[in-house]
Amino acid sequence: MRIRFAIVSSDLLSQVRTDVDILLRAVNAGDMDGVDAATEHLLELTVNCRSIDLSEDEWRTFLNEIRAKNPAFESRYLLPGEVCAHLFPTITAGDYVLELPIDGDMGEEEVDV
Repeated sequence: MRIRFAIVSSDLLSQVRTDVDILLRAVNAGDMDGVDAATEHLLELTVNCRSIDLSEDEWRTFLNEIRAKNPAFESRYLLPGEVCAHLFPTITAGDYVLELPIDGDMGEEEVDV
C-alpha cells in the first residue's frame, strides 16, 4: 500500500471537502463499497494536482513526527498544508493536502508480501 498526498487546488477544495465527508461517513459505517467509490472519486478529482506517494513505512514515520509534536493529531484525509511542509517545501499558507491510501488498482506494481 502507498499513501498519496496531493495539494488540493483552490478551485477543487469545496468538492474535495464534500467528498472527504462522504468518505468519512462510509468509513464510520463500514461501507467498503462507499469507501472505494469515494476514494476513487477523490483520486480522479485530484489527478492533476501536485502530488507525491509515500510507502506505508514513510507514511508511519510522517505521522509519528506529527504526533511527537501534537499527540492529539488525527488524520482525517484533508490536512492543513503546514503539516505537510517538509513533503512540499513550496506549499503556501491556506493550502490543503489530500491524504489517501492507494493500491495496485492505481497502476502500481503488485508487491508480494
